[in-house]
Amino acid sequence: MRDRIDEIHARGAELVIIGNGAPNFAAAFREDFELACPLLVDPELRAYRAAGLRRGRVELLSPRLPRNALRALRSGSRQAGVQGDPWQLGGVFVIRPGGELTYRYVSREAGDHPPVEEVLAALEEGVEPIQETSAPPRAQRWLGRALSRIVDPFIVSSFDRTGFRIHSLNFQTEDLDVDLAGRRCLVTGANSGIGYETALALADLGADVLLLCRNRERGEEAVQRIRQQTGSSRVFLEPVDMSDLASIRALVARLPEGPVDVLIHNAGVLPDERAESVDGLELTFATHVVGPFLLTRLLRDRLEKSSDGRVIWVSSGGMYTRRLNVQDPNWKRREFDGVLAYAETKRAQVVLAELWAEELRGSSVVVNAMHPGWADTPSVESSLPRFHRITRNILRTPAEGADTVVWLAACPRARAWTGRFFLDRKERRTHLLPFTKESEADRRALWRLCERTLAKVSG
Repeated sequence: MRDRIDEIHARGAELVIIGNGAPNFAAAFREDFELACPLLVDPELRAYRAAGLRRGRVELLSPRLPRNALRALRSGSRQAGVQGDPWQLGGVFVIRPGGELTYRYVSREAGDHPPVEEVLAALEEGVEPIQETSAPPRAQRWLGRALSRIVDPFIVSSFDRTGFRIHSLNFQTEDLDVDLAGRRCLVTGANSGIGYETALALADLGADVLLLCRNRERGEEAVQRIRQQTGSSRVFLEPVDMSDLASIRALVARLPEGPVDVLIHNAGVLPDERAESVDGLELTFATHVVGPFLLTRLLRDRLEKSSDGRVIWVSSGGMYTRRLNVQDPNWKRREFDGVLAYAETKRAQVVLAELWAEELRGSSVVVNAMHPGWADTPSVESSLPRFHRITRNILRTPAEGADTVVWLAACPRARAWTGRFFLDRKERRTHLLPFTKESEADRRALWRLCERTLAKVSG
């Protein structure tokens, strides 16, 4: 298409190339091929996922691959290295102003490109747009279900990037083809990682997004990045420390009047040593359990004023290893272990999501929990350096980790569930091991513990 770019321009169109490498790599590519068109980089592969493009190692077995490589060499391609995701395949799309699609070509193996004449024909006046369907093809759904049965019993292959890509074979593209204009979404811990990607996606869907961040400077930087990437001016910052109950109360007092449509509990900590919040609570317990419980309680009336209120708790797969602990949540009688404290509070979040769903049943508010799988976030890299070092080549991107959060917040179909636990847009069991199951008495004790803690601190 580079050699036919004048014909593309003559039809009133522009050629735009999207790659998944680094900007300097893209600049070298533009220079080598003398490209006179916009070249964008998408290292998070958002555009690739949205377009339904293929990825996988089996394409290396294609008998057409050597022919494609030879053709690339003849055309002048001399790239000595690969950046980005080497297994991600591409495609070609013709998109009219307004988003109408008149041509779609998905590559089957590396170097697979459509005839340029087909692309030019799709630029002609009067070409009918392609009618997209929301459901994946039957063969794709069958493959997704079959592969899921293989990988889901194993933690690594289910929680890593391979698990996400297998599970995503069953995603319905129409689920997030929504307009969230006018909906107010609050996201805690939104300056990086999964919280940032969640806020970015919600802003891109048109929502008013409030980033609730402990660090004002990082929060302001995140707001500016999201505004630049989405073009939305409806992105704001409110500083809050989710471990500080007075800070949470002050936040709610500052919020403008009106409904809250979505509340996402994402803020998290994983300290190496036991530390206490300003209220004298163990920091992990304060940040993951008591703080979010208070924020939900204070926003309950505003959530119920929404016609479609949603509360989402971002838990962790680590909770599968621990039982609910209501005897020593502040780690005063045990030798502190940051990883275990994290897992216990993530278990508590799942139980609280179920309890809040019961509490709000019959209202307009649904409450669910999810876990993002293993995602390559700054908190994982800093808090679990050994785990990150071992698994970094198989970790999901933060955007992949955030996908189910966004789906629970935005998809109309997700209103059908409350009090459930999700991974990759599908309901999952909350227990994999029999000894982690809590009693009904312990569940109720958790609620009373939160209430008593709030009364004690405020008193």
